[in-house]
Amino acid sequence: NGDAVVDDCGVCDGGNADMDECGVCDGPGAADGYNCDGDCISEATCGSVALSFGAVTDQSAEILYDSNFDIGGFQFAVDGAELTGVSSDLGDATFSASTGIVIGFSFTGGTLSAGSGVLATLSFAPTNDGGSLSAGSVTISSGSGVTLASSGPAGTSFDGCYETDCAGACYGDAEVLACG
Repeated sequence: NGDAVVDDCGVCDGGNADMDECGVCDGPGAADGYNCDGDCISEATCGSVALSFGAVTDQSAEILYDSNFDIGGFQFAVDGAELTGVSSDLGDATFSASTGIVIGFSFTGGTLSAGSGVLATLSFAPTNDGGSLSAGSVTISSGSGVTLASSGPAGTSFDGCYETDCAGACYGDAEVLACG
């Protein structure tokens, strides 16, 4: 029923039905993984994180997160750019230039707080023409090591290098005399 009133004996509607943990007479109680207000309280049941690209330049890109639980680690594969570095407030982040795989975690058990923020900042080699950057095969774990459901990020584009030398090299140092 869920709408019956409590009688003076502390039971619902004068019958034998009891109140559930949410204070509803003969109610079903909170759904698994949720509290009575409908908020997710179980990272294994309803923990999730959405990723997106933030600020993008000709040689760097932020990957942003929005998560309902603290983040304890991440792994994803980058395609479309030659990685030269990665940083994260999580602590320890590294990458493979040959595979494009990026991982981040904390040796001390640190986490990125639930809510929104920067998961990682990628650095990559600039190109004359720019390109498209994507991240896939995403795995994000909570601070307690539970894999969170994840989505994104959608791909993004990046500009060609903002400065070239007379030989056409991005941020090169050839001088006009050397170029003929």
